[in-house]
Amino acid sequence: MHRATRDDSSLINYNGMQVTFTSPQKRSFYQRWSWAIIAVTVILTPFAFYSAGRTVQSNVNKVEDWLPKNFVETTQLAWFRKHFACDQFIVLSWDDCKLADLTNPNDTDDPRIERLAQLLVPDSDEIAADQALTPELDTARRRYFKVASTGRRVVNSLIAEPLKLEPETAIERLQGTMVGPDRRQTCVTVTLTPEALGELKLVLGHGQHRIFRPNVPPGVLLRLVEQAGISQQSLRMGGPPVDNVAIDEEGERTLVRLAGLSGLLGLGLAWWSLRSVLLTWIVFSCGVLSAAASLGLVWLTGETLDAILMSMPSLVYVLAISGAVHLINYYRDAVRSGGLEGSVERAVLAAWKPAFLCTITTAIGLLSLVTSEIVPIRKFGIYSASGVFTLLCVVYFFLPAALHITKFGKRWVGESVDEDDRHSHALTKGEKFWGAFGALIVRNHGIVSLGCIVFIAIASWGLTNTRSSIELLKLFDSGAKILKDYAWLEDKLGKLVPMEIVVRFDSEIQSGDTGKSIALGSESLRLSFLERLETIVRMQKMIDERFGEAGSNIIGNSLSAASFAPVLPPSGGDTFSYVHRKAFDVRLSSSREEFAKAGFLKYDPEDNSELWRISVRVAAFKNVDYGEFVRDLRDVARPVLDAHDARVRVLAKLNKWLDRGEPAGARIVLWKFVDKESPDAAANDDEIITAHLSALLSQSRCKVFRIQADPRSTTLSQLEKLQSTDAVVVLGKFGDAELQTIRSVVPQTIDARVRQPSAQSQLAATALRPDPRGSEQAEVDAIYTGVVPIVYKAQRALLNSLVESTFWSFLTITPIMMFVSRSFAAGLVAMLPNILPVLVIFGGMGWMGIPLDIGSMMTASIALGVAVDDTIHYLARFREDLDHYGDRNHAIVATYQHCAIPTLQAAMISGLGLSVFAFSTFTPTQRFGWLMLTILVAGVISELIMLPALLAGPLGRVFRPMVASRSLANRLLLRLRYHGPHSLRHSRLLGANKGRRRPPRAVAEAVRRVA
Repeated sequence: MHRATRDDSSLINYNGMQVTFTSPQKRSFYQRWSWAIIAVTVILTPFAFYSAGRTVQSNVNKVEDWLPKNFVETTQLAWFRKHFACDQFIVLSWDDCKLADLTNPNDTDDPRIERLAQLLVPDSDEIAADQALTPELDTARRRYFKVASTGRRVVNSLIAEPLKLEPETAIERLQGTMVGPDRRQTCVTVTLTPEALGELKLVLGHGQHRIFRPNVPPGVLLRLVEQAGISQQSLRMGGPPVDNVAIDEEGERTLVRLAGLSGLLGLGLAWWSLRSVLLTWIVFSCGVLSAAASLGLVWLTGETLDAILMSMPSLVYVLAISGAVHLINYYRDAVRSGGLEGSVERAVLAAWKPAFLCTITTAIGLLSLVTSEIVPIRKFGIYSASGVFTLLCVVYFFLPAALHITKFGKRWVGESVDEDDRHSHALTKGEKFWGAFGALIVRNHGIVSLGCIVFIAIASWGLTNTRSSIELLKLFDSGAKILKDYAWLEDKLGKLVPMEIVVRFDSEIQSGDTGKSIALGSESLRLSFLERLETIVRMQKMIDERFGEAGSNIIGNSLSAASFAPVLPPSGGDTFSYVHRKAFDVRLSSSREEFAKAGFLKYDPEDNSELWRISVRVAAFKNVDYGEFVRDLRDVARPVLDAHDARVRVLAKLNKWLDRGEPAGARIVLWKFVDKESPDAAANDDEIITAHLSALLSQSRCKVFRIQADPRSTTLSQLEKLQSTDAVVVLGKFGDAELQTIRSVVPQTIDARVRQPSAQSQLAATALRPDPRGSEQAEVDAIYTGVVPIVYKAQRALLNSLVESTFWSFLTITPIMMFVSRSFAAGLVAMLPNILPVLVIFGGMGWMGIPLDIGSMMTASIALGVAVDDTIHYLARFREDLDHYGDRNHAIVATYQHCAIPTLQAAMISGLGLSVFAFSTFTPTQRFGWLMLTILVAGVISELIMLPALLAGPLGRVFRPMVASRSLANRLLLRLRYHGPHSLRHSRLLGANKGRRRPPRAVAEAVRRVA
């Protein structure tokens, strides 16, 4: 064999045949462009950091924006806010925010209550002029605050004309809303303008101290509170806008505090892996640049940051650190085996394929989150996947350029080893340990594989217990101020989580000038203003009895127009009651404007329907299942609506049958049948419907009689007695055959049974109607909206999103594993260890009863994409060793020696880098941090234990070495491509096998392919 110089031809002797390799004179890519790459990076870095800063400033969180705009819940909430701009309220109170003691005539209200209300929304320009406010603050309050109300103002409106309630009665109506249980604690509530909803941090923010930049002052509201003489320490605030701002500020604190900690930890792990200050600094720069660029993409694409997306920069950062360490390991191997010249190119050439495949799998895992219906999770998936491709550019352009310019690999030049027989050189202690451990797994592969499968099966059974949960206040750490404020407000004042019910009366059912003639043409079918209000009273009373203090105690006293109305007259069928109610109806209908001003009565200009609002406040600390609550709320209200539907049917039939055309004086029998042999929950609903229907018919001056009898045991003579009535109305569990029997004797029988719900209404039973006003234009219907249905829908979407994103991630990553493994069956085998972490962790959460939240939902598909990276590196090396040795067990041990330490390094960098988020005070970020660490650790265990056991067992037979002649050619090809021609002087590929016949054509083919 002739000795070759750097610029001359290299001659290699193979069984007497000389093969000539000519060293290229052309400069390589990084020799040409390294300085240009560094210069471009330096120029673009300030722009990347500027874009990242603008992204951070755009941080905004709104719970109602979690679902897409075309969803039923968001559509209906937007419809509600179009008519009632009252759910965006803020409640403010403090220890001394109390009304005067009614038993002490000398006592007075806290003067700061009215002072604060006047500062927020002055009654007149004269009052506004007397307040010492800066022009900027005065303009801001007019822009952001719409209505300010106090407990005293509402009490005064109830005791004044026209209601003239007693003060005790007025306070009793407001208990649990504007007045506390002690009848003195009160509050100031302020409703925000639409402009304020887009600038909540300017309205409610607590301010921010910044380094090298001007501090951000507190929001307008807090400055006005201070102007009123109320300290921020004693102030208690609640309401949906407060929740949104608290999420904003908690997310920003997490980004600043924990991102810095993540950076320091990543820096330390990089030093531990590389043991070089220069390399650590270069790798750290790659991570920071990648994170800044990925964050800047959010602003460049016109999107805004949210509390969930704030975890994205740290994820990209640790993935960039891990990828950079991987490339440096390839660089070190290239220098050791082939010298410094061209080592950067050889390292990139060796690493690009597994690195690109790893990037693809990680991006797929992240992009699978796009299937989620929750907008923050969808945004996280899109921008994190974009960040992964960004870091690929940084790691494979900036890092190699920096390595080429610094020529750091000079220190490894003297460490050349024979790559063709890694067992021939001195092994490090780590390589010896992992080699022995790998051999142990190979020898006991059956027991290890069986143990892993049993463990997976047991853990997976816990998936049957998996449940999802989104509770707004559980998004915060137990020590957060917002939790303390809510606990204080619920104890001293009342419940705060809003749920809104809008009862819609079609224009055709309204009596008076706004009503249109019904097709049947009878005024008796319409409901007077009083009767419409009585409907609200019945519904509100039933809600309070079921969920209020007398029931499950999960809501406070609800508010409606009835809360601001006088005591309603009793219903009756006599003439005196009729005249009295008519007069009361005229007086009551003149108060429409007052009800509208209070925010509980509106008209829909599109169809002139009348909208009555019932406002419910749900407890924040009662562990309320929002989905069950919404269903129960619908069940409570449904009998009232069904009674109205039955009333229209009954009166329409009576008007048709009676000569006088009016139902007044008609004798009606309400026959309700409850089958005692098969009772069900609907029996109570039938009783409620019967009671409401009886009251409604009595208001129409009908004489109503109620009977309960089993139609199967009713005699013919008993049925004949009913012929003297004007109508028999059947309700309850009558069968069609029984109804026909009754009609054969009593023709004037009216079917008022509750109609079976259609598929449309069954869908609405767990959510809301797709059309805010109902797809079927019923005369009276109800819409349920507010924050509670939004949160419930998001809660349901979480579990669906987990399943869908994991499914699509698995479905798209598996073909890549088949490509890497060069076999369909081998790809499926390679995916088995990557399923283990997801099944074990989420199954374990099911066993331990830990609910799934936003943070934990994102980890499954992300961890799957990241965990597959190590499998790709392992299999790429395994295929090379398998071709080299021709023996599966020998290849497993050799691969184990080479890949165990880099796999552990990558897992520690990624897992520990993200684990700092477990210390976040924002619960989804906290859950994301510790779950990512746990899943990645589980992934390493499955990678280093389960995968080698599977490869050594029967399933590993799908991995086969290439034929002997092709094995030599491929080994030559790998050495020539990755380590250069002169590296064959140290190779035993040609010399060690002289005793075995190898076709010279294979060597010639390998040389030709390199050329």
